[in-house]
Amino acid sequence: MIMKMTRTYLSRRRKGASIVEMALVITVLSMLLFGIFEYARFLFVMHITHNAARDAARYAAVNLDKPSNFDTVNFTNASGVTFLSIQNYARERMGGVQGQLTNFQVAVYPVDNVGLYLNPPVIRPKSKTSGTYPDPFNPSDPNRVPWNQADYTEKIAVTIRGQFRSILPSLLLMPANIQIQITGMSTAEG
Repeated sequence: MIMKMTRTYLSRRRKGASIVEMALVITVLSMLLFGIFEYARFLFVMHITHNAARDAARYAAVNLDKPSNFDTVNFTNASGVTFLSIQNYARERMGGVQGQLTNFQVAVYPVDNVGLYLNPPVIRPKSKTSGTYPDPFNPSDPNRVPWNQADYTEKIAVTIRGQFRSILPSLLLMPANIQIQITGMSTAEG
């Protein structure tokens, strides 16, 4: 009888230890799993944003004949065909992923060639005033050169920026928002 009671007691103690061990292992495993998931989601957003910026820059380069407000306003030609603005084209290429970015913005601008020959190269907007470079996200900047005034063989850039929002920042010990700014360039064909 004493032996049976000792086995039952030891069995209950072992079950309690197993539950505690399982809780510790599941906690560590779930943190690792959520970390992998969050990092993969971040890489996915970066990849889609990179492709959208590159595709939008190419779209801008082949549409230099459109008016200077085509970067923000859709254009309808004489035969009734409507072309998406460059910003709308970039949003379409994001495929809804821009919803995972707060403060999502798209800027289109001709690139200052001098900056490309610096070491390291600097992608900066072309300016009306030498030595002063406009903010590409500020359409009212007086030094801003319209995007469609890039000369043949000059570069046109599309910059997409926003903040990536982490789902579980406090659990994963990572920042709640990560700034993303990606620029795609293409050579003007007009």
